[in-house]
Amino acid sequence: MSSGRSELTFTNSYGKKLYVAYMRRDFNCQGECGGIWDVLGWINLDPGETETRSNPTSNRWFYYYVEAEDGAVWAGPYVAEVEQSRFEKCTCLGVLVQNGEAQNPYHDVGFRELDSQAFSGVNFIP
Repeated sequence: MSSGRSELTFTNSYGKKLYVAYMRRDFNCQGECGGIWDVLGWINLDPGETETRSNPTSNRWFYYYVEAEDGAVWAGPYVAEVEQSRFEKCTCLGVLVQNGEAQNPYHDVGFRELDSQAFSGVNFIP
């Protein structure tokens, strides 16, 4: 049942460059590992910039994690994996095999929850 918005906005009113990772429901992930969450990163937001991202299932719950170039962080209790470079992954994936050894380029961070039924996005302010 969808009860949220089909798009959400991220606005940088913080004054420093921001890097945003987000997690949304994606039933295409079920075929890969049984999970239903897709984690994507990074949106690079310059000061004053707004970007929009789709919420294809219009799921009410959408999650985000943000790092600022000055070290500030917007984090929460919902743990998922991210990596330093641009990425997209289902929440249950992440281990690569390289030279016969398992390599995991990801690390855990805590995401904040956004109620997309009540809010159309997030404005990051100082």
